[in-house]
Amino acid sequence: MAAITFVSPRPWVSERPETLVVCCSDGRFHPHIEDFVREKVSERPDLFVVPGGPTAVYPLASSFGHARVFEEAMHLFSSAHAIRSIWLIAHEGCAFYVNRHGQLEEEELFRLQIDDLRRARDHILKKWRYEVLLVYARLEGGQVRFHEVDGERGLLPLTGS
Repeated sequence: MAAITFVSPRPWVSERPETLVVCCSDGRFHPHIEDFVREKVSERPDLFVVPGGPTAVYPLASSFGHARVFEEAMHLFSSAHAIRSIWLIAHEGCAFYVNRHGQLEEEELFRLQIDDLRRARDHILKKWRYEVLLVYARLEGGQVRFHEVDGERGLLPLTGS
C-alpha cells in the first residue's frame, strides 16, 4: 500500500473549541451533520462520535462502556478544553436504537430517542452545567432537516432554517 500524504489547506488555529458535538457514527448522516455544524454550531467543534451518539451520555440509554468513555472524555474536555456548550444530535433510523429496541414501532423509537436526548441533557446539566442544545435530524423530502428538540413541544424548526 502506498503512503498517504495530505496537507490540509486550512490554517492551524491553536485556541481550543468552545463547543462539543455529540453525534452518531452513521456515515449516511455525516456530510449533513458536518454542514449543519459548520453553518449553525461552530467552524471548529470538538467531536464525540459513537454508535447511538447522545445515548453515550446517559448510562441507562447506552452501554455502560460508552457511558464510561464519555465520562472520561468529559473530564478531559472540562479540564483541558474551553467547552461552553454541548450539542446532542440524534437522527432518524438510528441502527443503535433499531438493534436495541427493534420490537418498537418507528414512532415509539422516535419518542424514545427524544426522551433519551432530554435525559442526556439533564445528566450533563447535573454533572457539568454546560449549555446543552438538543437536535434531531430526519429525512424529509429527500433531504436531511435538523430540528431543535424543545423541552415540552417536541421538534421545532431551527431558528433561521
